Amino acid sequence: MVRIMRDTIKWVANRMPKSDDRQLSIMSLGNVAKARFFHSSFPQYSITPLARLDGMAKYLGLGGLFVKDESYRFGLNAFKALGGSYAMARHLGEQLGLSQDQLTFEALGTPEAREKLGERTFVTATDGNHGRGVAWAARQLGHRAVVYMPKGSARERLENIRAQGAQAEITDLNYDDAVRLADRMGREHGWT
Repeated sequence: MVRIMRDTIKWVANRMPKSDDRQLSIMSLGNVAKARFFHSSFPQYSITPLARLDGMAKYLGLGGLFVKDESYRFGLNAFKALGGSYAMARHLGEQLGLSQDQLTFEALGTPEAREKLGERTFVTATDGNHGRGVAWAARQLGHRAVVYMPKGSARERLENIRAQGAQAEITDLNYDDAVRLADRMGREHGWT
């Protein structure tokens, strides 16, 4: 954590105990490299630009400050395109007997892979960007997506998700209940 006080920067050490959460290994450098490798295999992949924040860097006394602009990612203008797509790829890869090192857009889209997988349906709950990313990835990989949104979600976000080919609806449920609905519908219909 960084605190800015009267043009000086104070650093505070993170003294939280190490976690025994076995799921944290998903964020290891090796796994991050595998996810990057997968996403870079998409035909429309490009490195997202860095925006220079020279004024803020000067104010903070830094030599440079940059922010990665994910609004360019895959033309989605949404920053949550990667998590869902990689989870979907890992699931499809498991079904095909592929290791994470073999996961590429091309490998998941071969005629043999499509014949073995058939058309899958991925289901999720979202109030916007995550659902848009899941819908986009499902379409890119030749599958379907169903997206449930909580009450109060913006109509524009719903239409952005539908524009990616997903079946999507704004429910009369709160967010947690929309997640439960997605889970229940997935189990009832055999969706992922």
